[in-house]
Amino acid sequence: MVMKQIAILLLTELFLGGCSPKASCQYETVKLRQDNLEQVLEAMTLKEKVSLVVGGGMTGSSIGAAGIIRALPRLGIPALELSDGPAGLRLRSTATTWFPSASLLASTWDTSLVRKVGKAMGAEALAHGADVILGPAMNIHRHPLCGRNFEYYSEDPLLSGKMASATVLGIQETGTAACLKHFAANNQETNRNNNNVIADERTLREIYLRGFEIAIKASSPKSIMSSYNRINGTYTSQDSVLLTGILRSQWGFDGLVMSDWFGGRNAPAQIQAGNDLLEPGRGWQRRAILKALRKGTLPIEAVNTSVRRVLSLVLDSHAYRKQDLNNIPAGTGNPDNDGKTAAGNTHIARKAAAEGMVLLENRNVLPLNDSICRIALFGVSSYRLVAGGVGSGEVYTDQIVSPVEGLQEAGYIPDEQLREHYQSYIDSVNRAYKRKWKSITQRIMGQGLPAETDPGTEAIARAAAENQAAIITIGRRTGEFSDRKIEGDYLLRVKEKALIAAVCKAFRAAGKPVIVVLNVGGVVETASWSGLPDALLLAWMPGQEGGRALADIISGKENPSGRLPVTIPVHLEDYASHKNFPLEEVPVKWLSMIGKKQKKATADRPNIDYTIYEEGIYVGYRDFDSHRKEVAYPFGYGLSYTSFQYSLPVVRMETDRIVLQCLLSNDGTRAGREVVQVYVCAPEGMADKPYQELKGFVKTPLIGPGESCETQIVIPIDRLSSYIPGTGWVVDPGEYILRIGSSSRNIQQEIRLPGIQELILPPDGRLP
Repeated sequence: MVMKQIAILLLTELFLGGCSPKASCQYETVKLRQDNLEQVLEAMTLKEKVSLVVGGGMTGSSIGAAGIIRALPRLGIPALELSDGPAGLRLRSTATTWFPSASLLASTWDTSLVRKVGKAMGAEALAHGADVILGPAMNIHRHPLCGRNFEYYSEDPLLSGKMASATVLGIQETGTAACLKHFAANNQETNRNNNNVIADERTLREIYLRGFEIAIKASSPKSIMSSYNRINGTYTSQDSVLLTGILRSQWGFDGLVMSDWFGGRNAPAQIQAGNDLLEPGRGWQRRAILKALRKGTLPIEAVNTSVRRVLSLVLDSHAYRKQDLNNIPAGTGNPDNDGKTAAGNTHIARKAAAEGMVLLENRNVLPLNDSICRIALFGVSSYRLVAGGVGSGEVYTDQIVSPVEGLQEAGYIPDEQLREHYQSYIDSVNRAYKRKWKSITQRIMGQGLPAETDPGTEAIARAAAENQAAIITIGRRTGEFSDRKIEGDYLLRVKEKALIAAVCKAFRAAGKPVIVVLNVGGVVETASWSGLPDALLLAWMPGQEGGRALADIISGKENPSGRLPVTIPVHLEDYASHKNFPLEEVPVKWLSMIGKKQKKATADRPNIDYTIYEEGIYVGYRDFDSHRKEVAYPFGYGLSYTSFQYSLPVVRMETDRIVLQCLLSNDGTRAGREVVQVYVCAPEGMADKPYQELKGFVKTPLIGPGESCETQIVIPIDRLSSYIPGTGWVVDPGEYILRIGSSSRNIQQEIRLPGIQELILPPDGRLP
């Protein structure tokens, strides 16, 4: 059989460089249409097929996108533009809208709002000529030090899956393709190209694959990106069990799988496994695939299958539709950041940023009293907002509204002497940076956030005398390529703690409030100092409209309704994953990340070459709640300017789902929104269970003072299941307890559900 295949391939190379004899008469005439994909496939040469499954490089884009799918004009196949990213289009050629980071979007717990963000991204892609948005990213926050957590939603797979599916639905409403990433278990940046995740099947299924499964079944993304890392010894882009067995056969995914940029080691093995597109594409990959085809070690049908998936994506692309409609060139039309549409996207970005900011502490100072207008702003990030993270989550925009600008625009009067001090310092750092020779690290990472500066005791005293309130913004610039460090990233720096202490002391003596704002991509330690300020607001990385959104919260124009999508611990080592996470800094080998063929991975350094997921399913609140660990702020937590009462919970059992209704009443003085969360305590069964797990949630509409709102949460029965290796998804029989509340540690109502029958689900996890 192998010899026969080799003979056929050699013959096709003789005919028109690979076109089959049967197709030779159509060589010049066949053009891709909706109804002739197989005919086009038959007319393609081997080299053309391989050129479609290996990208066209990072410099082939006409709009400054991350990569392309190559054009084949002879066959009527246009090039497709693949653009970063999760927080908006990242194009080198033009400015676009920088939306809030994924962690902030997850903090909204609002799928309808997140869908609007996705739709705005998709519309900008249409306007600028991008066919695929390389996002959303939805890996689990396994440990707070992961450098890329800002791009990811949550420590919980249900919340991650719901947020990701909302984003995908929004993006794809516009005809733009979304690309879920990074499939799967990409939970650290340290040695990410080689790291081997060692995890049992249940842990993978329930924690690291579950969110992808939810998003895929709910939103049908057109593409998925495999991750860099290995899982139990196999690179994900070369894992046929993952990409074909689970993703396609069990979950029913029918789209295209592409590699992460330069991911994987064996190009033929990637195609064989079901990784259809290798990005950004290198010559050695094309040569390796052609060689494997000619040797018979890679079946031609594997390449044909991948080509079919590429062509299906092409047929559903902006580029193809524009080519098909009167030969209108791709990229024409008015960009969404011009005129009326830009105003709409700016509004969505601002609204999302405000909805996702989480009020952690408030000792009756927020919203600021109407009489307060003069504000002293401390901290570099008060004047230079960190809109988002480094890498594919970065966006090139022409406007980033800082806190000082947003507050001034809202009518507050910033302390001018402090502004001059900080701006002069930032300008001097910028000049020094520009004078330095730029290393490859600097060229890729860009300029970092300036270190904190001390305005001096006299300046703080003067500011306390002349202003009515103080805001201290603590910033962190983190991102792709490296994980965060404990010192200087997770822990506040000495200057930052000293600044908070000095400002709080001076303003408290004057009877004036101090608010600390955390402008960060990942959580920081708060337990040792959160008692000092009068209010603490987690602003995350809020995108370009962060300063305006902050002003909306501070002033009371927006009532904070963000809730934590992660747990903030008292001590970092309280995380169950802490001893199995890289804590030492490992130098980044940049050449291995920009296309040079990499050597075989080593496998001897714990948490660098391999990481053991020893904690199993006990990630985040599953561990903290099960083992009764003290936390700084629990999963799902967030304060409001009003308060809500939960009452009259009613449960209705249906054939395949549980329907829960609960009445929410606003007994405060301001209109606000609440996030109703349902946690389930499962009975003992075939597997060890956490104390409770999030199984449903809903964000209420705006409820006025004295008004009530009836909420309904639907929990499919299969969501109660646990994964039992060798058996599948199993719903254990017995009594389940539904725990309804505003966080995992603030439960308002409980309902017991006795008599749930045992249910063993098929491999796809769906009810028969």
